[in-house]
Amino acid sequence: MSEMPGDINRNSGNWSGSVLLWEEQALFIGNAADTILHESPAIKICVSLGEDFYLLTDGGRDWEPFASAIIAPGQYHAIDGRGRKMAMLITVPEAEMARPLNHLFDHSGITALSVDAVASIRELFGGLQDLSDADEAVCAQMTTFIADDVGSNESLLIDPRVAKSIEWIRSRREHGISVKEIAAGVDLSESRLSHLFSENVRVPVRRYLLWLRLRDALHLLAGGGSLTETAYEAGFSDSAHLTRTFRTMLGIAPSSLIRESSLRSFLG
Repeated sequence: MSEMPGDINRNSGNWSGSVLLWEEQALFIGNAADTILHESPAIKICVSLGEDFYLLTDGGRDWEPFASAIIAPGQYHAIDGRGRKMAMLITVPEAEMARPLNHLFDHSGITALSVDAVASIRELFGGLQDLSDADEAVCAQMTTFIADDVGSNESLLIDPRVAKSIEWIRSRREHGISVKEIAAGVDLSESRLSHLFSENVRVPVRRYLLWLRLRDALHLLAGGGSLTETAYEAGFSDSAHLTRTFRTMLGIAPSSLIRESSLRSFLG
């Protein structure tokens, strides 16, 4: 029987563990806390390493228990981790590793993995002497289990013009960039680019630009930057703007992540 939000003893503490950061994905491993209702431009894959965690969606009245959940980009949800161990993989929809999952999001915002896939992922992390020992190889193995379980051989390819616009954005975003400039760079009108981008990446281009700045901020925080320094360097107006973006896209304030979690960046 589902429990009502007020019936769960929600863990309002900090997310405590390790966060590993690459260009197109991030992996959290540790004790999960809670989030507010939010939606992310990324695909979020949560797997409990023990007891169930709970999810609440914008259309739901009850918290529902999950051993695993693949959460689609743009799906409003809140997490109650209850302090339990979790592996959470976050990846951008345009990443090659994510393309076999795109078919899932045509009909459902949240998809569960099979019992066997969950068991394999738990065994993967259970084989580590310390969860902080996880690396890119562990991340790749987790991805393989997920793709083998729910992936499709008919993964959707991104329109070449959208792929080109993403490359263009990434190579120029440090200097600030507008949608008009992006569209001109790939010989499209703003309206046409916006339509194609949302269709292929599943988020509006302006929100994608904000998401990239948030990802830049995470790497800067991993390098030891303060919230204020990170906000300015990543292109936010101030630390409050960065915190608001964290909450709307990840459901937490940055302080609740960095207080008790170590961040490691694998860029460059």
